Amino acid sequence: MVNGSNFQIEQQCPQCGAPIILDEADRILSCKFCRTRVYLAAEDYFRFYIPPAEGISETIYFIPYWRIKGLSYTIKEKDMDKGHQGTLLSYHIASSIREIEISNKYFDINFLSFNSKLLPHSLGLRPQAMKLKFVGSNEKEGKFLRSSNTSRETVIKDYQARTGGTHKEIFIGESASVIYSPVYCSNGRIYDAVLKIPLDLQTKDMEVEQSLISAPDEKWHVDFFPLLCPNCGADLPGEKDALILFCDNCHSAWNLSNKYFTKVKFSAWQEQGDDITYLPFWQLKVKITNLQLETYADLIKIANLPKASTEEWQKTPFYFFVPAFKLNPALFLRWCRQLTAAPPPRDLTADFPAKKIHQVTLPVNEALESSLLTLSSLIADKRNLAELLSSLDFTLEDSSLILHPFKISARELVHTKLGFTMDCAALNMGAFL
Repeated sequence: MVNGSNFQIEQQCPQCGAPIILDEADRILSCKFCRTRVYLAAEDYFRFYIPPAEGISETIYFIPYWRIKGLSYTIKEKDMDKGHQGTLLSYHIASSIREIEISNKYFDINFLSFNSKLLPHSLGLRPQAMKLKFVGSNEKEGKFLRSSNTSRETVIKDYQARTGGTHKEIFIGESASVIYSPVYCSNGRIYDAVLKIPLDLQTKDMEVEQSLISAPDEKWHVDFFPLLCPNCGADLPGEKDALILFCDNCHSAWNLSNKYFTKVKFSAWQEQGDDITYLPFWQLKVKITNLQLETYADLIKIANLPKASTEEWQKTPFYFFVPAFKLNPALFLRWCRQLTAAPPPRDLTADFPAKKIHQVTLPVNEALESSLLTLSSLIADKRNLAELLSSLDFTLEDSSLILHPFKISARELVHTKLGFTMDCAALNMGAFL
């Protein structure tokens, strides 16, 4: 287990070659020397390596380790007479029959992703203690071994197996990357290429050396894309960790996915005043099998909301609303629940030149993962809820960003339409998750 802080990456400016230090979550590279601004992109996930010590003439082999961090929610069903044993951050829903406990935790781990039981199983604190580099930045560095797990799903399953599994665990906002650690072979021993000391491989160094030699290698490099609006050619502003970029000139929004820009639908819940900050929320139209939840009137019935089902709400589509930015686990769930339970916003403006927009740091596919979590917290009838949840299948039919207006006070942001509040410190701390 590592300490949860972001690690740093050394990278040269692709334009002038000046040295730049990036944080792990940065997606925009800005050079203070030549003023270049480019977007960092990868087809799947980013790959970094720990630089080896100087003066090593032997071939260096880079061992892959998965590093994943994010928020994990666990849905458990308990008998009422078992008592409460949750944490202060746990979110509880009680019923007359059963008690549903939604607990949460922040996790940050790394583990070996190479078929060997002899190599170190974790990198420990080394990624936080040293500056990393992008794989592909130096083609003569050595041989990078291909990871044994190649998808998010297999990595998550591996993590669950290592932690014993849970009744129902949902991962939201997790970031996954591969970090390569260097070793080399000399005089029949395997050495750590950072400290230049032999590894304790239980006298099976030759066996490990053969596996390093025969393993397939990994070819990868990071791509750089100019931050120009595909629609009008204007510069795209954005914070360094932004996933969605808003064009001030033509009022469009763009997501760089799979190495090309795709347009993102967005609307603003317009508010008058210069002191308004807009927070982005994903509006998700989700098809749920085995559950009638098509309209807001359906939600009133399922969640037993204190409202009368009107003819208008029987025609109003139901949407999940999810913060498009990272928050602490308890606050994230609270906002999912509050905005989803509230009537969908009206009078949205599609072409609105909003200036103060909080950056989007949670992609839409991660937002979709929260649908089951939000639904579990809203369903009023908890009888047989565990069986119901296991039978549900969620399919994303449509998505868009809705910019909600907030007025900033000394310590908090207040939703100007709904009256909900958010602590400014909690919003700022989300950047470190």
